Amino acid sequence: MSEQSPLVYSVPTHLREREPFAFGRTLGEVAKLVVVGYLAARLVGSDGLPAALRLPAAVVVVLVGTTWALVHIQRRSLDGWLELAFRYGATPRRRVWRPGRSRLTTDVSPTEMERERGWYQLERVRVRWAPVPTPNHQLELATDPAAERSGGPL
Repeated sequence: MSEQSPLVYSVPTHLREREPFAFGRTLGEVAKLVVVGYLAARLVGSDGLPAALRLPAAVVVVLVGTTWALVHIQRRSLDGWLELAFRYGATPRRRVWRPGRSRLTTDVSPTEMERERGWYQLERVRVRWAPVPTPNHQLELATDPAAERSGGPL
């Protein structure tokens, strides 16, 4: 018999971080840098801007774009912070219960229901204990005359 070494499995330890794509950067960061480089090259080669403004505009685009792509604050990119700010601005500050679309009573007019705004008037609520199930329970319910008069076993 030969000795077998135990199987060793690698366990991922970077589950909160994205997988590096190239040069230790994620795919999103590399894509942002490629777009920034493309825009800077288009600015330098454009004929729409005067020659004195082409190079400074391209440098500004490169600096702002690389900062946007590579800077992380508290393990979150600037895109993530901007998304978080928009999501915070879009959520309501106060949560209010509103009635559903179903109506409990059919004899109430819609204008009265809208006036009450979700409050329902209950009349003659009777609470009873459910009968204890016994083997003879089905036989008792079937022969009980009071259940037949009231319209059902409950």
